Amino acid sequence: MLYAWERAEFLRLDYLIVLTLFLVVIEAFPFRIKRLNTTFPFPLLYAMVLNTGFEATALYSAAILLIVHTIKGRPWKARLTAMFGRITTVLGAGMTVNLLWPLLPGEPTELLFEEVRMVAMLLIFTFLSASIFVWNTNFRALYKPFRTLILKLILLDVTVSFIYAGLMMYLAITSPVTNLGTLGFVFFFLPLASACFLLYLFNNLNRAKQGLVTLFEVSQTISQQHSLPTVLDQVIERATSMVGGHCGVLYLMEDGELRRKVCTCSSDLNAQKLPEGISIAWAVALSGKAELVHDVERDTRFWPGETLYGTRTLLIVPIIIDDKVAGVISLGRNEPHSFMLGELQLMEIFAAHAAVAMKNAQYMVEREKRLLVEERNRLAREIHDGIAQDLASAVFQLEMLRRNSPDEDANQQVQKLQGMLRQTATTLRNSIFSLRPAPYTHAGLWLAMRAYLDEMEKEHGLPFQFEAPEQTLQLAPDVMSVVYQVFAESVQNVIKHADATRLYIKLLLDDECLKLTVQDNGKGFHFGRAMLEAVNRHSFGIENLHLLADQVGGTLEYHTAPDKGTEIVLEIPLKEDGTDDGTRGALR
Repeated sequence: MLYAWERAEFLRLDYLIVLTLFLVVIEAFPFRIKRLNTTFPFPLLYAMVLNTGFEATALYSAAILLIVHTIKGRPWKARLTAMFGRITTVLGAGMTVNLLWPLLPGEPTELLFEEVRMVAMLLIFTFLSASIFVWNTNFRALYKPFRTLILKLILLDVTVSFIYAGLMMYLAITSPVTNLGTLGFVFFFLPLASACFLLYLFNNLNRAKQGLVTLFEVSQTISQQHSLPTVLDQVIERATSMVGGHCGVLYLMEDGELRRKVCTCSSDLNAQKLPEGISIAWAVALSGKAELVHDVERDTRFWPGETLYGTRTLLIVPIIIDDKVAGVISLGRNEPHSFMLGELQLMEIFAAHAAVAMKNAQYMVEREKRLLVEERNRLAREIHDGIAQDLASAVFQLEMLRRNSPDEDANQQVQKLQGMLRQTATTLRNSIFSLRPAPYTHAGLWLAMRAYLDEMEKEHGLPFQFEAPEQTLQLAPDVMSVVYQVFAESVQNVIKHADATRLYIKLLLDDECLKLTVQDNGKGFHFGRAMLEAVNRHSFGIENLHLLADQVGGTLEYHTAPDKGTEIVLEIPLKEDGTDDGTRGALR
């Protein structure tokens, strides 16, 4: 740079001003193909070299790049890289051509000499520019189509520069007018700057059009899905593909916690939650406003665990449903300043469509649940009013027949048949009970368990002792479901197999654990032998209870021995740890 400053020549100031203005336009408005910005600065740079020397050209063009990159808010590393890269390419090309001066054909000011010198400088300038680009972007790591695109753009740049600079030299040497003046100079380079600017506008409009078309197609596809998990998968996949992000994460706001639901970059990130109030995603969720973070390493809110390692740029938009933030879409790239404002605006529109699709999917889920409940209630009513009543009538008629019959043997057969019908009626009532909504849904777990025990005592004459706190109403629905199912199945097993005269149920609850104990004074059994017999009979009642406990991260233990009664203990941890996803076993 010092060498360039010392050797710089400042001759035709009017030409220099014109070239500087056009160069600013070309550098400030590059047209973008995929993720590559393309410009054609060489004709202007070569004209500047002819007027002021390559040393002054290196300084001027570097200063222009620095100003343009500063206005665009590029990081200092990118500004310095562009500035010193331009100085290196211009000085390198100019000094190399000066060394090759004796080898050039013809004499200075002759057409052949000037054209060969221009071509030599163009090739050296292009070679140095491509070398710096490859060095900065790790060319080998790029996928093959992208490398092919880079080579095509280099060839396009060389072709355009050769035609325009070659025409400039041809007109300068063969034209009878030796001095076109500033106005002629302006009109010669105006088409080049205008073409670059028009390509920039056309490119932006075309990208905006393609973005809107893609947005419409994606939104239409997502809105046709009725399964919420499918909608979530498609939302993050389509969002990532639309902006070309290398990592996409979809968070949902659940019970005041921001949880990862879908991730396109690594399955290891799924089923985790972000620390409350920490991370850029949380900041967007709290503010409800989209953010474009050009360099996460400079943002103090960034939490490394919120996206894939190596991410430098984040585009984060909230998903708002009914004026509340329901989730956050986080898209990342591993290069700083790689997202643009237009992509942020496109993602904001996409997030609005995603919110509608998610709301529709949630509505469909609730609708299916409601229809299922209604259908189960209808079946329960039909069974209760039809088959159950017929069974009760049959039992009553058999009783009347037994009382009026003098045949003792026939009476025993009738009594046996009555027992079978009563057992069938009991099974049918249990089926009706299971078809209807869980009793704890409205009454609460404590009242539902108490009502169930009262019914069993009334029907089977089994006295019980029940202890439970009423704050079990605060339990999560999945925990209440498991507790109630294990409780009901255990009580049924006592009635069927234990021959007990007393039943004891205790439910303990604190901040860390829920403990259900079902104990009887019946005949007990040998646990290991019972498990083998159950396998032989293809009966998996105990195994099913263990599976229920596992669903909420709990444990189920049997304490029993022949003639010692049976104690069943269910324990469910209520505090989340670092390995659990926190969706089960939590208090609400």
